[in-house]
Amino acid sequence: MKKIVIGIIMVLFVTVITMDNSMAMDKLNDRYYKNSDGVVLSEKEYQFVNQFYGSNYFERMTMEDYKWIQDLKIDQNEIEIKSSSNTNIVPFGTSVTQSGKTLQIVKSCSNTCIIIVKCQWNSIPSVRSYDVIGARLVNTSLASDMITTRISSTDGTEYPSDLVRLTKGFGTSVKLPSSGSSISIEQKYTVTKGGTIYASYQHAQKEITLATSKLYTITNGGYGGVFSFYGSALNVFDQMNGVDISL
Repeated sequence: MKKIVIGIIMVLFVTVITMDNSMAMDKLNDRYYKNSDGVVLSEKEYQFVNQFYGSNYFERMTMEDYKWIQDLKIDQNEIEIKSSSNTNIVPFGTSVTQSGKTLQIVKSCSNTCIIIVKCQWNSIPSVRSYDVIGARLVNTSLASDMITTRISSTDGTEYPSDLVRLTKGFGTSVKLPSSGSSISIEQKYTVTKGGTIYASYQHAQKEITLATSKLYTITNGGYGGVFSFYGSALNVFDQMNGVDISL
C-alpha cells in the first residue's frame, strides 16, 4: 500500500512539473518568436523585422541576417525612421518607392546613432551593372570607420567594398548579381548624434564600368540629395529620390 501511495505521489509530482514547464513555454512563446532556422526574436525585434523587411522575411531569416540588425539594439533603443515626404517622426517604417525599388532608412540612437539604409528591388532589374549607394552627412560625422554594405538575393549574400570617401559623405559601388531575384542592398554605419543623414541609391540604366560608377561628388543638389555625377557617368543613373533622417 505504501508503494502505491508513493507511486501516486510521484505521478502527481511529474504531472505538476510538466504542467509548469508547459506553462513556462507558453509564456516564452508569448514574448519571443522562433523560425525554422533557429533564429529567436523578441516581440519588439519581430515587429521591427515585419515592418522594415516585410511580413515574409522572418520565415527565411538566418543567423547572419539577425547579426546584421543586432547593432540596432532594438530592445534597448528607440527605433525611428523619418519619411522624406512627411516631417513626422514615426516608429519603424515609412519609405520612398520609385522605379520598382523601395528605399528605407532606420536609426537607433544611444550615445551614437546606428544607421541602416535599405533598397529593396520590387521587380527584376533589366540592367545589372554598377549601382551606387551612399550618404551625405550634415552637421554629423562618422563615429566609426566601419561602413558595411551587403547585397542579398536568391543567389546568396555578398559584401562589396568599393567605397569612396569624400568630405561631405561617401558612396559604395555595388555590382548587381548577374542572376537571382529578390535583390536587396543595405548599408550600415555609425554616426555622431545631431545633424541629418541624406541617403541615396542610384541605379545605372546601362552597362558601365566600376570606374565610371565612381565619377561623382556629394552635394545637396545631387541625385537623391547626395550624388552629383559627371563625365561618362552623367545621365546614366535613374535619379531616384533619397531619404533623410534627423539624428
